[in-house]
Amino acid sequence: MVSLAAPAGVMPPPATPSRRPTLAGKRDSSFLDTDDESALSTTTKKLRVAFDPNVDIRIMEDWTEKSYDLVKEEVIQAIRRHLAPAEQRDDAPYVKLLQQLRQDAFSSDSWTSTLLKKYIVAIDSRMSSLGECGKLVIAILDLSWLGRDEAFVALFTKFLWGLATAHVKYVPAIVDRLVPHFARLPASLGQLPDETPVSRTKMFARLHSLIKILLLQVPSANSALVQALRLEFPNDLATTKSYLQYQKHLLRLADRNAEPKAEILALLVQRLVSIDVQIQNDMEDLEEEEETEQKLLQHNRSRRVHDAAEDSDDSDDDSVSESEVTMTEEEERLRELRMKIEKLDGTLDLLFDYYTPLVQDGSPAESNAAYQQLLSHFAHYILPNRTRHAQFLLFHFSQSSPAHTDLLAERCLQLAIHDAATPTLRLSACAYLSSFMARGAHIPRQSVQRVFDILCHYLDEMRQRYAPTCRKPDRRSYALYYAIAQALLYIFCFRWRDLATGSTTPELDGRDFSEDDTLAEGRDLAWLPGVRDTLQTNIYCSLNPLKVCSPAIVGEFAKIANHLRFLFVFPLLETNKRLRLDQAVSYYGSNGVLDIGRRETAWDRKTGEAHHRLEAYFPFDPYHLPKSKHWVASDYNEWKLPYGMKREDDNEDSESSEDDDDDESDVASLPEEDEHLPVASMISTH
Repeated sequence: MVSLAAPAGVMPPPATPSRRPTLAGKRDSSFLDTDDESALSTTTKKLRVAFDPNVDIRIMEDWTEKSYDLVKEEVIQAIRRHLAPAEQRDDAPYVKLLQQLRQDAFSSDSWTSTLLKKYIVAIDSRMSSLGECGKLVIAILDLSWLGRDEAFVALFTKFLWGLATAHVKYVPAIVDRLVPHFARLPASLGQLPDETPVSRTKMFARLHSLIKILLLQVPSANSALVQALRLEFPNDLATTKSYLQYQKHLLRLADRNAEPKAEILALLVQRLVSIDVQIQNDMEDLEEEEETEQKLLQHNRSRRVHDAAEDSDDSDDDSVSESEVTMTEEEERLRELRMKIEKLDGTLDLLFDYYTPLVQDGSPAESNAAYQQLLSHFAHYILPNRTRHAQFLLFHFSQSSPAHTDLLAERCLQLAIHDAATPTLRLSACAYLSSFMARGAHIPRQSVQRVFDILCHYLDEMRQRYAPTCRKPDRRSYALYYAIAQALLYIFCFRWRDLATGSTTPELDGRDFSEDDTLAEGRDLAWLPGVRDTLQTNIYCSLNPLKVCSPAIVGEFAKIANHLRFLFVFPLLETNKRLRLDQAVSYYGSNGVLDIGRRETAWDRKTGEAHHRLEAYFPFDPYHLPKSKHWVASDYNEWKLPYGMKREDDNEDSESSEDDDDDESDVASLPEEDEHLPVASMISTH
């Protein structure tokens, strides 16, 4: 039983804004900064929802207001006359009731909570008639209920549960009025006249409690909720606070409601990929990229100083500074780009935090639902798009254990060799596999050797199939072959130590074998069986992979392989300088269909050699987003030169690189150290 006691007196309302935001339609996401209370966390203790739909509600009479019997009769007459046949219809009482229910909660003419309870109970008693009283239902749904007393909240929850059960058509309208609060919840809604103030944290808890009840009691509420979450997702111009606030509550919903969990997490990853791709496109559109990056760097440094104060700000206003009003067009574009980067950074930090206890719960990788879900999101949303940061969720969690590592490697291999996959998807899978194997600091030696051996097998298998009919190297006709070859070269540059199995004089090896010690002593390394022969055979076959693969990777491989006395390929590189790829005849189109008689296009002549080579795309290049960087900081296998190998002078490299496209006189080098790269490379496109 819940007793609803009336207030002893009516207090005059405080000064309030002239207009209260309504939830009649979708609003701009930047309406308010509605950051949650500091106590909000996606890992806080789950709410325990105990709701009895048969709760007995008694209303204590207040002699200064209408009695419940009078209110009930008023509601009955208003609904009866509204639903009467046309010739007998009288909507005046119905309209009067609507007008009073629609009064702003801060208005002096608005009803008190006690009187509103009476009307809600009276309308609830006519539940069977509400199917034809849409405007009346909407007026009830739009009531300010989050900031009222517990008895009112219980009564309102009971009404919505009964409404959703009796009239399923109102379920979308119900959730459409709950979801927007996740991004926009003014503190003023918890400071209603004559009511004890309610904190934002408590109002959020009431929202989640009501949604949980609807999901448990009404089957159709799940699809309606997911649809509302998609429609109400803040846009790119929303404030960073409201954008991240919304996602915090989506993760909270996913954590506490099993049925919509998969759809909610998929939605978050889709939006993560979307904003990641937008940032890359925006950077390409900006002129003077180097100067732009410096401006972004300067802003990011100043933002970190103010982050703590901003996170604790409890203001309801989205104030616009004078400097923002007077921004130039270029400054406005930079501001919007910075906001997108902050949203991307904050979203990744939330997802890393959310998935960490789920992936690392001790269960086997094959049966871990969270990790399997990440693998699915990788294949469906991340891999088909050119993202720069979203993929690091997989990079981090796939190094949790050797089993996790093997599952990602197997998924990439399956996509790369699967005939049903598109050519672009297969090439991307090769790039992801090679970048992961090269860069993952926690990937065990056995995994590197196994993947390298499998790639060697597929490379040699394709060589036997294509080489007999290959006249000249041709990227269009044998794209997957060259992608696998480039993957092997790249992995070798970073992980040659894992491919070495000892020295050619094992009797001299100490208990703790060191590849660099072996080099220092002038001894030759022993390699994984078949590796040297497979690479040598393919490098010198008619397909000529060193001519088609990226010059930067080919050049670094040539220098390392020579220093390790693994292979000597410099004579072939000299020969390749005289071979023009734009003169090679292509018999196949990019879709694998015969393309006999294809003529050289103006685009081919304009782009020259570069158009016929593979792109040096490796998705797991260094990660520099400031807030979320700490999650992957220890995951990198840092670039380290072999013992005794010296880096060429940077000036010589830059001078020789000018002739790469035409003469390929010299080959570019991979970076010696990751840390010297500018932080602004976090938004560069490879």
